[in-house]
Amino acid sequence: METLLIAYIPLILSILLSRRMMQRSIRALEDELKLKLIHFSTKDKSLQLGIVAAIMVLFLVNMKFKWISFYPSLYLALAVMMTLAIISVYRAYRKLKIEGFPDWYLKDMVKSNLLRSLGLTLFLLTLAFV
Repeated sequence: METLLIAYIPLILSILLSRRMMQRSIRALEDELKLKLIHFSTKDKSLQLGIVAAIMVLFLVNMKFKWISFYPSLYLALAVMMTLAIISVYRAYRKLKIEGFPDWYLKDMVKSNLLRSLGLTLFLLTLAFV
């Protein structure tokens, strides 16, 4: 159980830092772009969060019941989540670029998502090797 608590540290820190970075960027946007951002982000977030939550639950349940040996399940979870993150960021980047969002905002969005992905990766790796 201590390993799980240690693993949560980089995950929580990355989420908090990522969120802070995005809030700073959103505050700097014009009001019209903020409204567009709300419209775009509310559509895809629930589905994406549900998929990530399902993968994490399956991974943690698999750690308990050992349906699949640990390392293949770890690599599978990492691969699926990284693929999902890349596709999600690419789609958001493309949509927002078309809608006229500034380049500095798009860069911050990519950095924020990379930071969250890094935290999730560190979470899984900590579970694997600590």
